[in-house]
Amino acid sequence: MIKSIIRRHRRDCILKINKEEFQNVNWYTLSNDNHVSVTISTLGATVVAVNTPDKKGNVENIVLGFDNPQTYPKHNDYFGASVARVAGRIKDGKWRDYQLNQNEGQNTLHGGNKPSLSYVNWKKISKFIRPEEVGLVLKRFSIDGENGFPGDLTIDAIFRLNNRNEFSITYIGHASKQTLFNPTNHMYFNLSGDAKRSIKQHQIELKSDVIAEVDAELIPTGNLLNVDGTPYDLHHPTSMQSILDQVSDGLDTAFKVEPSIEAPQLTLEDPESGRKIRVQTSANAFTLFTTNEPQEPFKINGNQDMVANIGLAIEPQMLPDAIHHSGFGNIIISPSKPMMYRNVYYLN
Repeated sequence: MIKSIIRRHRRDCILKINKEEFQNVNWYTLSNDNHVSVTISTLGATVVAVNTPDKKGNVENIVLGFDNPQTYPKHNDYFGASVARVAGRIKDGKWRDYQLNQNEGQNTLHGGNKPSLSYVNWKKISKFIRPEEVGLVLKRFSIDGENGFPGDLTIDAIFRLNNRNEFSITYIGHASKQTLFNPTNHMYFNLSGDAKRSIKQHQIELKSDVIAEVDAELIPTGNLLNVDGTPYDLHHPTSMQSILDQVSDGLDTAFKVEPSIEAPQLTLEDPESGRKIRVQTSANAFTLFTTNEPQEPFKINGNQDMVANIGLAIEPQMLPDAIHHSGFGNIIISPSKPMMYRNVYYLN
């Protein structure tokens, strides 16, 4: 069953929200006047699709996802999901005297999995259509002790799309006691459209001078390594092929950036399709992750095989394991200080 809400603000401007109902999950599609649309699932506050035109006007999906919400929990790759309470890894699953859920060996990954907030239903709070913007607000209440984290935590995820082709995700956290809050969205991008080519010919540029050094378990050591003269120097447009030729295991790397509320720090472009996105975050890092070969074959974006290098996850967040390293930024939230992160994707 599909329901549609449409409001006309002026003769030539129609923004809309479509709702698609599944058994226990709803998908909402935000559309603007430029043939750009974003589909968001209540399951995991997940971005299911981002449809944009290429240089010839062909509209296709530029993120990896599935056609049915029931497929998402079958794969633990966080396709398009909101990740909370804390994105990335926490060494030994320890913070102060709290033992967090250890769901990757001895460490905590992406907030734990009992339950994973990326695979539970979030509540729809509101949807809105304004003169130049359409949006959706989802909420998740995480109880004190969930995955070992102290304090009740209420998370609002606000999704907006405007007629300047700017898609933004804002995460706001309110806590009942001191706890941790470092969310991200885990979209995998492939600008070829409908994942019909690998990302190897994509060009990436990132304003980052240092990356977080990690150990064999991909836990940050606390050292920040200068990127000069390394495959991680992305100050100028660099082909993903060039990076992957030099980094045999692919990327799973946190790049430190200057937080911004105005200027994008990252640009990704596919010369063949002509599509380009620029990403801006108020956090201090981007974790970039290239897809690996799946352990078992499955399909993505309808009928494409899931293979290595079919997508690039761009995860704006505070540096991982920040609680154990000075200089990595503050991710401690308290009742008197709600915390907000805003990420903007410029889709042109």
